[in-house]
Amino acid sequence: MKAFLVIAFALATTTAAAAAAAAEGPCVVPGLGHFYVHAGTAGLFGAFAHDHIIEAQRIDGCAVIDSADLAHSSIKLTFTTAEIRVLDPKESATDRAKVQRTMEAEVLRVSEYPRVVFESTQIERGSAADAVRVHGNLTIRGKTQPVIVPLTLARVEDGSFRARGEYKFKQTSFGIQPVSLAGGTIKVKDELRTEFELSLK
Repeated sequence: MKAFLVIAFALATTTAAAAAAAAEGPCVVPGLGHFYVHAGTAGLFGAFAHDHIIEAQRIDGCAVIDSADLAHSSIKLTFTTAEIRVLDPKESATDRAKVQRTMEAEVLRVSEYPRVVFESTQIERGSAADAVRVHGNLTIRGKTQPVIVPLTLARVEDGSFRARGEYKFKQTSFGIQPVSLAGGTIKVKDELRTEFELSLK
């Protein structure tokens, strides 16, 4: 009766849960998979600025899925904001450090909001056999918005599960003003794209 499900943000999402038999559900395996946020640039000189690649390096989460009745399934994921890192391989170490400071102080406000949280409210099957749609609430910087995240699930030979998906969201939906430089001639796009692959066991 117990299977796995996990998601993520876009910039997104935990506590242990009990399965039908009261056993702990499958949980995120640290160090496996990835969760990236892609931030594009816009503005008059946006074409001359680099897009940003950001990685959530710590995700805690467990899931309980009743394969016979997805309505009784759930998941909750928590992202530690202090461990979200700017990768930006095309930038120098100095520039990466500047972007990191801006993200922590102005965008995420890490000292005030140490976590990004996703908690499901409904899970339903998708059109394909390995597809599901996860309805839930995403909380970033203290503001909660309903989201729907599509993903695919696969079982691995060692008994673990792999979840893959993409999701887009707008920063302004969570009260975040996109970073703007040089009088607005270079700015980060409002819409961010997340793409992830997580392992649970």
